[in-house]
Amino acid sequence: MVSKLLGTVLVLVRYGLALLAVLGMVRAFLGPTAADRVVAINYVVTLVILLILLSSSREDLSLYLDVVLVFVLGAFIATLGILKLLEEGKL
Repeated sequence: MVSKLLGTVLVLVRYGLALLAVLGMVRAFLGPTAADRVVAINYVVTLVILLILLSSSREDLSLYLDVVLVFVLGAFIATLGILKLLEEGKL
């Protein structure tokens, strides 16, 4: 009973995170400034990371943890590059 309830809750959480990611993408497209777009994209990346971690725990696969680590490092480096580009006008 408890595991079925937990499975249902995890499915609802995944749908909620996916909905929030879609709303974050809308914010990224509609953001009036470049800084708003960077924040929205970081928000979406964080939600995607959470979705991957939920899938990893649900399927009991530690392989996804390596994918998440690479994804986080890539997102961090990309954010630093975008912010430097916005501030200085060059990479």
